[in-house]
Amino acid sequence: MKEIPPIPESISHKKLKNLFSNAKKDFYGNGQNSFSSAEENEKLEKLLYKWSTTSKDLLKTLKEDQSYLAAINKPNSLLALGAMEAHINMALQALRASGKDDQPFSKE
Repeated sequence: MKEIPPIPESISHKKLKNLFSNAKKDFYGNGQNSFSSAEENEKLEKLLYKWSTTSKDLLKTLKEDQSYLAAINKPNSLLALGAMEAHINMALQALRASGKDDQPFSKE
C-alpha cells in the first residue's frame, strides 16, 4: 500500500494547478449523489437539524454557566474543551455557508 505523504505547510500555484489537473474527476457535478432518495435527504435534514440545535444549546450552556471551569484541574482538559468549542463553531459556520442553516429543516 502506498504511504500518504505529509501535508506541506505551503504549496505553489504551479504545483496546485498540476495536482488539480491530475485529480480524479467528479462525476456528479454539483457534489450531490444522484442515487440518494428523497427519504434519505429528509433523514439527513432531520439529523442536521437535531445536530445544529443540540450544538447551539451546548455552546450556549458553556458560555452561560462557567462554574464547571473551576472543577477542571488539568490544563490539557481546558485546551480540549476550548478545541471542542472551536470545532463546533466552525462546523456551524460551515452549515450556515452551505445554505442549510437559513432554511427550516423538517422537524419530526
